[in-house]
Amino acid sequence: MGSDGMTLDNKGNLYITGQGVTVFNPEGKKIINIPLPGWTANVCFGGVNRDLLFITSNISVYTLQMKVKGSQ
Repeated sequence: MGSDGMTLDNKGNLYITGQGVTVFNPEGKKIINIPLPGWTANVCFGGVNRDLLFITSNISVYTLQMKVKGSQ
């Protein structure tokens, strides 16, 4: 798929950037694609509880409240 950035959540799911953010479970099955305008470059979890997903693209910076937390 090609990816510039990636991160993991506390359930072992892999988030990769490119055309939006694509999430794969630990077995490698695609769970979801979060579509965003432009090309996404980086993604990471942050915030006080590590449950905010920060996404950068060539257009803007986005945040998404998550039900999971970033891995430590």
